[in-house]
Amino acid sequence: MTIPRPTGLRRVGAQTVLSLRRRISIDELDDHIESSMRLLECLAPVAAPHFVVYCDGLETGKDGTVEVCQPVDEHAPHHQDLPAAVVRRIEDAHCEAWVTVTRAELAYPEIDDVYDELDAACRRRGWERHGAPREVYWANWDFLRMDDPACDVCFPIVDPDLALP
Repeated sequence: MTIPRPTGLRRVGAQTVLSLRRRISIDELDDHIESSMRLLECLAPVAAPHFVVYCDGLETGKDGTVEVCQPVDEHAPHHQDLPAAVVRRIEDAHCEAWVTVTRAELAYPEIDDVYDELDAACRRRGWERHGAPREVYWANWDFLRMDDPACDVCFPIVDPDLALP
């Protein structure tokens, strides 16, 4: 597998999201992401790509907390009752290093190499990680081939401009 190089640094504005957080095993991950995205889409129109936050690590033999998030219009009415596990919250603005990966590269354990390489690239550039890693799913999953770009793997980092004198 070819490890992609970081392709960018971007600022992400604050956004209102509906989220579903759950502790799961690696074997449950794909089904959990898919079912969570479908549930959230039924609750409010999608305002930006879904993203999944890996709160405390997830690997074979070690469950982890995963939060599936759907950005929604901040001005959308709040009148709907949300299922007990779904919360509406504000995702803070942040800066993130990112790399685009193919659908094939998202497979476990191959995805771990992508995370390791992105982490190493951030360290080489002096970018300090600031928050849990995430994957931003912007492609139409139903029509993707295995070698098609599928999402961005991201690390929130301390904004490098803040370190300037």
